[in-house]
Amino acid sequence: MRPDCTCGGKRLKAIVFGGTGYLGGEIVKQLAADNYDVTACSRGKRPSAHPVEGAKYITADKNDEGDMQKIFQDRYDLVIDSVPSLKALGAVAKYAKGLKHYLHCSSVALYTPLPYIPCDEKAPYEGKLFPNGSEKIDTDREAMRLFHEKGFPATVIRSAYICSPGCYPLDNLGDRRKDFVLDIASGAPLDVVNDGQALIQPIHVHDLASSFLLAAENRGRSVGECYNIGQDKAVTLDRYFTIMGQTFGKELELRHLTVAELKAKYGDKVDEFWLRFHAMHMCFTMAKAERDLGYKPHLTTEEVIESTVLWAYGECMKK
Repeated sequence: MRPDCTCGGKRLKAIVFGGTGYLGGEIVKQLAADNYDVTACSRGKRPSAHPVEGAKYITADKNDEGDMQKIFQDRYDLVIDSVPSLKALGAVAKYAKGLKHYLHCSSVALYTPLPYIPCDEKAPYEGKLFPNGSEKIDTDREAMRLFHEKGFPATVIRSAYICSPGCYPLDNLGDRRKDFVLDIASGAPLDVVNDGQALIQPIHVHDLASSFLLAAENRGRSVGECYNIGQDKAVTLDRYFTIMGQTFGKELELRHLTVAELKAKYGDKVDEFWLRFHAMHMCFTMAKAERDLGYKPHLTTEEVIESTVLWAYGECMKK
């Protein structure tokens, strides 16, 4: 049991919104393992495949103010939202009395195009590539506004690209095609966008979830702060796909095509916006999280890629 999961001899109470999802479920698992009194809240559309022993499960809509008012008739020390919204954040701020810490998950994607590499939390967070903006930006800003103006105890975790067993890896067309791993395992030549030198930095769901616990345990430092969270380093797209091939003992022949050439070759299989996005650098430093939270990934970038592609292959072989 870690030292900061009790207060006055009582177990800290935590509620996780999206608690049956991929990230939320892992957060619930880690909170329960650390002896928090944890409740997982979801809309009930995706029941937890593996309920966590000791956790409570409730069904409610966090974007329904009436549901939130009922939820916070109980007091919670810790609120974590794995897929936040402005409406839900506003309801937490309004109804969660006695709250010690609020944390939500955002994304490093909104830093792009990166002004420098490796990018840190001081870079502009404006989502210039996204034509319709992003609610993540607005929600992050509102969390920090509430902190500065009203003392609301908020922390924002900005996640890199999730890559771990249970989540299909990014493919060469900027999507997460489920059968992509079969192309890799066959050793067939692989088309890669542009020169293959764009950087990509994954995050394992275990390490992402652990960053929330570390922030909660170090809330004296983390409240009012934003943190970028990823694995230890970025790799180029060429290196990313090479690691996948080597996992199956294959030396892949990588062929470099422009976005336009890939679109002409693969047609509707290519989402041009996302392919262009994934052809941009994603490279971040975790120095702030290391300093403030003691964050350290449990796997290397290479190990994350290898374990994910092997899981994906296993899933394909079941069908």
